Amino acid sequence: MSGIYDAVIVGGGHNALVAAAYLAGAGKRVIVLERLGHLGGAAVSERPWPGVDARLSRYSYLVSLLPPQIIRDLDLRRRRYSSYTPDPLDATRGLLVDNADAVATTASFLRATGDAREAERFAAFSDRLLPLAAAVFPTMTEPLRRESDMRGLVGDADLWESLTTRPVGVLLRASLQSDLARGVALTDGLIGTFSHADDSSLRQNRCFLYHVIGGGTGDWDVPVGGMGSVSGALEGAARAAGAELRTHAPVEAIDPDGVVRLASGEEIAGRLVLSGVGPAVLERLI
Repeated sequence: MSGIYDAVIVGGGHNALVAAAYLAGAGKRVIVLERLGHLGGAAVSERPWPGVDARLSRYSYLVSLLPPQIIRDLDLRRRRYSSYTPDPLDATRGLLVDNADAVATTASFLRATGDAREAERFAAFSDRLLPLAAAVFPTMTEPLRRESDMRGLVGDADLWESLTTRPVGVLLRASLQSDLARGVALTDGLIGTFSHADDSSLRQNRCFLYHVIGGGTGDWDVPVGGMGSVSGALEGAARAAGAELRTHAPVEAIDPDGVVRLASGEEIAGRLVLSGVGPAVLERLI
């Protein structure tokens, strides 16, 4: 067994790379163990078409929830088109939300819903969320605040109550008139949750909040070169700080006392073991 590390990080996704960079930068001895042949986890890019120099994000594709101090030096672009949603009743038409052209967006709402004022309601709903995003996003990297403090920061008590105590479907039905516009807004609450608008568990509300607070504006930012460029930058920062990053290093077991055993039989000890893997994988390893 080699000397004891200050931190052994199991899994080499982007969160693990961030942790490794900061810990190593603080003078700690850190090692990252990744079973695959590359780092980055879900934040990777690939070239899907032979002969075409286009790199596309494979799984994770947005960077709006990364803290500004991490993404400041990365090459990012703001998406002009927020969404395009086909009308399920008429596939020849759909709703295009163009962040750079309010006139075009209004015309699209008129064609898709028959109600030009729905564009105004949609814009007003988005504008109502802006102070929420500006207040909540900076707290994501701070110690957890009391609920009363957060409500005060947001300044819109009814909005805060709607998003934290009642299913978001209630708010959407009150804010928008057409099912199509409500569906576009609700997308932010349903992706990956297997939930629904009126789920009493409020899983959809949490997902909705994550989507609308990103970057303090709710805008969805994407990295040039795909998410692989983000992981590549994080990997470079971690290595430059002195972290040891190992690929093809599958972990077989984690002892509660801080000993990590690899499939090769090698054992690595750490004063702290950090998990960069999913809960089910971690449960199997412990």
